[in-house]
Amino acid sequence: MNCPCGAPDNQLVQYFRTGEIDFRLCKSCGCVFRKQFPGPEELDEIYRQAYEEENISGETTNQESGDYAVRSFAGYLTTQVVNPADRILDYGAGSGSLVAELCHRGFACDGFEFAQSAREYCLANRGYSLKAELKTVPDGYYQVVTMIEVIEHLTDLTSTLQEIHRILAPGGKLFVTTPSRTGFRARIEKGNWREARKKFHLFLFDRPSMSFHLKRAGFTGVEHIVFSPFQKQGWKFVIYARMMQAIGLSGTLCVLASKQ
Repeated sequence: MNCPCGAPDNQLVQYFRTGEIDFRLCKSCGCVFRKQFPGPEELDEIYRQAYEEENISGETTNQESGDYAVRSFAGYLTTQVVNPADRILDYGAGSGSLVAELCHRGFACDGFEFAQSAREYCLANRGYSLKAELKTVPDGYYQVVTMIEVIEHLTDLTSTLQEIHRILAPGGKLFVTTPSRTGFRARIEKGNWREARKKFHLFLFDRPSMSFHLKRAGFTGVEHIVFSPFQKQGWKFVIYARMMQAIGLSGTLCVLASKQ
């Protein structure tokens, strides 16, 4: 596997010494990625099992944020990012929980999801039909696209970001979150970090590498959001999370990129 930036092999070095030692660091763009991606059939099976109905109902998919996080993200998006008349696409929508929440709040939101089992669950249990492809979406159709804990899963990073750029209207915004490889736990656990151990996590980003690949796909005005929405409740977690955010050791990267 080559780096999406096209750097030659002599620019790639092993990132972890123990644990998930197949990750490589590209010295050209700063991206960290798996040397060998799981095959399409293996990924399909991972997502099929993850999105079995009992896992979705029990919030044990290992793919989706819980109900509190969904409400937290929806609250942030509707007050800080989205305008009332905007069309929104949640890319990597899972079982459609964020789509349903945003629609419930009166916003026009569609969803795109890879996993057939997740799309089927969304239609049967939430009443929303998620897209399985974006080819039929007109250029510039959406004002906002969200990718919440999704970009690290992409098997074709550059093409996917370029396709999202295509369907965004001029002035449109892309809201991205992903595990931060420079967060406190990542620094301590290194190759045994729980996010690195997930075989479907193909990329590990820091701020510079995230900015590089978003700009390479055509985005401008990449803004790193320091105080991103909380994904868990409870005063102890809130204090811890806010402190980590303030000192630059948060476990989550949160970015808002724009299209001119």
